[in-house]
Amino acid sequence: MRTVLVPVDFSETSLNAATYAVKMLTGVYGVNMILYHVYEKPEHAAASDKEMNLLKERLSDMGIVKMQILCEAGHDFGHCIERLARENPTDMIIMGITGKNKIAQIFIGSNTLKLIKKNICPVLIVPPGARFTQLKNIALTSDFTGAPSVAATAIIKNILSSYYAKLHIVNVNPEYHISITEPYQVVKDVMEEAFNGYQHDFHFIDLYDFHDTINLFVNDHSIDMTVTLPKDHNWLNSLTSGSHTKRMAHESTIPVLAIHY
Repeated sequence: MRTVLVPVDFSETSLNAATYAVKMLTGVYGVNMILYHVYEKPEHAAASDKEMNLLKERLSDMGIVKMQILCEAGHDFGHCIERLARENPTDMIIMGITGKNKIAQIFIGSNTLKLIKKNICPVLIVPPGARFTQLKNIALTSDFTGAPSVAATAIIKNILSSYYAKLHIVNVNPEYHISITEPYQVVKDVMEEAFNGYQHDFHFIDLYDFHDTINLFVNDHSIDMTVTLPKDHNWLNSLTSGSHTKRMAHESTIPVLAIHY
């Protein structure tokens, strides 16, 4: 990772995501973290700049990361983030999923999901209660209809290398009996080769409820981050429809990294 964008609207959720980002990026060589704020009216420029500088000072006391601030006027927060990320090649966007009130929940949540859909770069969704301690165990959820792309695999391997983490590749399917199917085995072999040289395990779980099973897996295996690979608009439609969002992101106790490749 070289450039990480952290949008801030001064809600508790965005401030928590910024804190998480600083602690996660401390010690990672060569990273430039951009704290980004959008204000609507020109008369808010001076106050916004002052608040962002104060935030930078507070965050600098929490970790050692190269950090810069950027404030600009705009009316569409999501569009401004997208434009900035495209103009300045960004390796990751780190932001929250809910806000401190109902309006903020809609504002932050919808913009986070829109960014995933735009497929600009990986988006790390930080739930309100998440606190960074370590990244030692990472779970990759897979439906085993195909292996991760070369680009997605490279991103995951970069994270594994940076944090000396172990990868847990998880599939939940109630139709398992004694062994996985032949098509699953083919995909498993491809992933086995892709992650050769990195600590990794495969977990095939024959339970019905995906979300409850993943939550149990996270607790039982001390998972620090979940990685999901949305492949098409069907996944995003289900994500934005309500129930999937609430269970996968809003109720998650650990960050979810969406790599849309």
